[in-house]
Amino acid sequence: MLPRATATAALLFGLFSSGCDAGRTTLDDSKIEAGDPNDVGSNEDVGAEDGLAPTPVELNGHLQVSKGQLRNEDGDPVQLKGVSSMWLNWESQPYAESLTALRWMRNNWNLSVIRAAMGVEPEGAYLTHPDIAKEQVFAVVDNAIEAGVYVIVDFHAHGAHMLQDEAVAFFSEVAAKYAGEPNVIYEPFNEPKGVGWPEIKKYHEAVVAAIREQDEEAPIVLGTPNYSQEVDKAAADPVEGTNLLYTLHYYACSHKGWLRQKADIALNSGIALFVTEWGATNADGGYDGLVCAEEAQLWDDWLRAKKISWTAWKLDGCDPDSSCLLVPGAPVDGPWTDEYLHGHAQFVRGRMQQ
Repeated sequence: MLPRATATAALLFGLFSSGCDAGRTTLDDSKIEAGDPNDVGSNEDVGAEDGLAPTPVELNGHLQVSKGQLRNEDGDPVQLKGVSSMWLNWESQPYAESLTALRWMRNNWNLSVIRAAMGVEPEGAYLTHPDIAKEQVFAVVDNAIEAGVYVIVDFHAHGAHMLQDEAVAFFSEVAAKYAGEPNVIYEPFNEPKGVGWPEIKKYHEAVVAAIREQDEEAPIVLGTPNYSQEVDKAAADPVEGTNLLYTLHYYACSHKGWLRQKADIALNSGIALFVTEWGATNADGGYDGLVCAEEAQLWDDWLRAKKISWTAWKLDGCDPDSSCLLVPGAPVDGPWTDEYLHGHAQFVRGRMQQ
């Protein structure tokens, strides 16, 4: 997701819009029933205790990639669903670092994965405050292990290819720290901007090699050109290795059926995809307050048909952007029932609970 910009347009708050151009496409898998774009899920609160049900990691164990699909330890296809943090250097409150909140989302929203979006380039992020940034990431990862959910360690940058030495050092340290933990997934390059696949691929090869020196099995999700949209270009010349997936990002008001078609080309080539960031909003994060539920439902139908895992942008309390899941001032530890939800949060909750 792009850094936050100043909103100057007139604002519409919390509206589900049917006015978006749907750009409908036919599902490849006729067995998948189209979902209801008005399904906002259950507001029930069962608390944040452990032991109510087996955790996602207890159910699925070590993840693997085979035949173009993320699979569990037994080889069965698995679709993880969860949320991404805000850029950790810019979050309004430490929502992503709360173990209680993570357990609450696991129990009430069926969350199975959380993404730790570690900002890299801006002032106050990893490059200028590496110890603080790593402390935040380690808190999210340690909580995920404690709660029995999966966690994505995201090098949240647009120019990571120019920071290869820094990325190699970071992922070497993190992979050594968490080697063998079934919970951990790595994402070395959030959204490449203004750089072609050949250069991105060289960067990925270096970072993947560094991770594999420490952890031979952890899944790694590889960013793709143009804000992780041109997955077809990556699929035409994939990185060699095992347990590798490729990043697809979309924002439903902006990205329609044409992007699903590019993704289908990539899938048909045999690579696996992971949507580490999406919104039922415009690509700017929803500064106009709009939620395009109908188009977002088409995306969710497609994800379910393909069993593609995802994390929704973003776990933070802010206004006006409709990609924020929480209202400003929402309690850090939850519970996040309807009065604390904002923008596309009810839509996201409904899809996680399915």
